[in-house]
Amino acid sequence: MPSGAPGEDWRAGRASASRTGAARSWVAVDARREGGAQVGLRTGRAVRALRVRRPPAAQGPAAQGAEPPLALAAAGVGVWSWELDTGRFGCDDLAAALCGLAPDEVEGTMDAAFAMVHPDDVTGVRTAMLDAARTAGAVLEEYRILRPDGAVRWIQVRGAVLRDESDGAARMVGLVGDVSAVQPDRPGAGPGSTVLWRATRLLDVTHALERALTVDELGDVVVHTATADLGIIFAAVLLYGDDGQPYRSIVHPATSPVLALWPGLSGRGPAAAADVVRDRQPRYHRSRAEYLADYPDREEPVRVLGLSACAHLPLIVSDRLIGVLVLVWGVTRDFDPGDQAFLQTLAGTCAHAFERARLYERQTMLVAVMQRAILPQRLPNLAGVHLSARYLPASRDVGIGGDWYDAVVLPDGELMLVVGDVGGHGLNAIAIMAELYQATRAYALQGRTPAEITTQLAANLAGQGDEVLATAVVALLTPGERRLTWSCAGHPPPLLIVGRSTRYLEQVHGPILGASPDHRYGQSVLSLPAGCRLLLYSDGLIERRETPLSERLDVFAVVAAAGAGLPPAPGPAGGFDSGGGLEDLCDGILAEIVALAGRDDDVCLLAVGLD
Repeated sequence: MPSGAPGEDWRAGRASASRTGAARSWVAVDARREGGAQVGLRTGRAVRALRVRRPPAAQGPAAQGAEPPLALAAAGVGVWSWELDTGRFGCDDLAAALCGLAPDEVEGTMDAAFAMVHPDDVTGVRTAMLDAARTAGAVLEEYRILRPDGAVRWIQVRGAVLRDESDGAARMVGLVGDVSAVQPDRPGAGPGSTVLWRATRLLDVTHALERALTVDELGDVVVHTATADLGIIFAAVLLYGDDGQPYRSIVHPATSPVLALWPGLSGRGPAAAADVVRDRQPRYHRSRAEYLADYPDREEPVRVLGLSACAHLPLIVSDRLIGVLVLVWGVTRDFDPGDQAFLQTLAGTCAHAFERARLYERQTMLVAVMQRAILPQRLPNLAGVHLSARYLPASRDVGIGGDWYDAVVLPDGELMLVVGDVGGHGLNAIAIMAELYQATRAYALQGRTPAEITTQLAANLAGQGDEVLATAVVALLTPGERRLTWSCAGHPPPLLIVGRSTRYLEQVHGPILGASPDHRYGQSVLSLPAGCRLLLYSDGLIERRETPLSERLDVFAVVAAAGAGLPPAPGPAGGFDSGGGLEDLCDGILAEIVALAGRDDDVCLLAVGLD
């Protein structure tokens, strides 16, 4: 543990960036019945229960939802319920009648309810119901049922999981109605042919695409969604560059044996894709024979794929083709006008998402290149002093920030050290970082003290007038005397390690840079013992949401002390780490306390060791 708990002074002047989550819209629906129930519905398909109370008198499963409101009865809408702990299923007279049953003919189990679903639809219905039960979510489905008299009817079912206030028991309750009059009258109609099904799937994939940022992430969303919702056996996204040439392919399953055949195929991939690129028109093939009639040379990949139907859809943004979406089914498919419109809408949604991802990747790459060009390419060599540095960008959904470090040997042999952090992420943060980085170097080479440097940096930053803030710690090390002079501008305190004991240099010499342009910063001086280690770092190394900063500082000190006490790792030619163990120390700290993914901020670490 550190020898002294770090103070709060250095945190008082810092501006904490606000982190706002995505706003969510909620609509409350109050369905008042005997005993009352209240359900919270989230916009879209997701529904969460708030609370529910049972009716005062328990009834049989067939009558548990009896006496529905007159509005439901007039609309021909029935009520049903499913007790998740016992598996009991119950419905009212209207729901039973929709299924062609009398109230006393309802068997009262979910298996019996599933047995009435059309064989072609039962797998999807069962999956939707069980997923809703498992996640305490909701269902909104349209499917066919087989009545005892042999009639096929379309019904719409919606429901949500509620939890009883008295005993905590969970059940799913909902409504059911006959929608046969608005369904296409054709034998091959299935869940994927209804307007509701298509609308909800488009909503689902749109939400999933919003959460993905990179091209690869979007590709995974598209192909996995197509596999889960459309029943395909193979999906591919072929992306084309500005020169019209394919440059990236994302496929599912990634282990498909057809991929081994692609290099030998003209046009690099499915033959229809080349035609789609040429005229930007979708291609639909309802059967294997239909596809081979157009592309007879593709019999081998068709056989390997097990293709029985396929669709090749152009991905177009602002009249530019950026790719082709390939969907393959293992059964024949009748691409009626509604089906084609649905698939083309899906492709249009995906196209705009891919274009956004490509722009994001280009900007991220530009920012990363700029930052690498600004940060020092190598650390200086100085007798008796060892240096090591690490930089990790924030997670991909946050963006690269403005953290920087530097180490410069001055003409008089002293060593200038700095770690800074500009608020925000992206190009603006990098631009401000570059200005501060170059200014700090220039002032140090002019022979200014750390206090003079931070004072001038604060004035420079405040003079820009755009409310940009930054923190920094600037230090001057005199190696021969092992003297450290430093000035801290609202930055996390440096950590000094001597043996296995630690000490934070808690002195704060002024507020964050840019907050007070007229402030004259101070500085402190400390004689360092031989063999010590000094760690300068940015707040991304220690700060975590919902965790007190004092706890994170304690953890950092413990991990650093433990790492500093380890013997140096073997180096080249049987020697030892020339950095005096600093490389292992830095790697160990990052491995122990830095999250591998989901970082909210950049991580910057500069380690100094004295012989």
